[in-house]
Amino acid sequence: MIRINAPRTMPALPRPALARLAPGLAALALAVAWAVLLPQLRPLLPVDETRYLTVAWEMHAGGSLIVPHLNGAIYAHKPPLLFWLINLVWALTGVSETAARLVAPAFAVIAVGLTWRLGRLLWPAQPETGGRAALILASTGAFVVFGSLTMFDTMLTVATLAGIAALVAMDRGPGLGPTALFGAALALGVYAKGPVILVHLAPLALSRPVWSLSGAA
Repeated sequence: MIRINAPRTMPALPRPALARLAPGLAALALAVAWAVLLPQLRPLLPVDETRYLTVAWEMHAGGSLIVPHLNGAIYAHKPPLLFWLINLVWALTGVSETAARLVAPAFAVIAVGLTWRLGRLLWPAQPETGGRAALILASTGAFVVFGSLTMFDTMLTVATLAGIAALVAMDRGPGLGPTALFGAALALGVYAKGPVILVHLAPLALSRPVWSLSGAA
């Protein structure tokens, strides 16, 4: 009897690293394109964008570089981080509307990158998942529009994503790094848009024993 051996199945070849990174890289490229192009394709939108750039300008033109002012009076309606960053950029590039309007959209790009990173933390065995989530975010109309505005929401988004990433990282093992990152995220959120950051992060932090990926907080 002639015995015929079945052909051996070739082991699956690993996917190229570039293919796994492609969705995330495409998301970042798209976010950068939106951040750079959209503010240049439209005028400043009243009332918010015009007001915030006026506050930054008054700080630069002779007011306090620490305390925001509007029409000569202290402007306490919003935290100062956005105005500080605009003046920092002006100190480096010179005063220009273009430079000022790139500050808040830069945080939209960071938010896309953090979304990619968070996906890799949550699904380490599926590295493409984070990139796909970032690509969805970078191509969502509402995010594209609001992410190009000179407002505080992109900074709040970055603070929220960083805080969530820190909470997830706490499940990977003990250490001061994730705890410090969570504290920094809270501080960023407060300086960006006030205590509203607690609305986003406090429930997740307090309920961590329930959802902890490691099974123990």
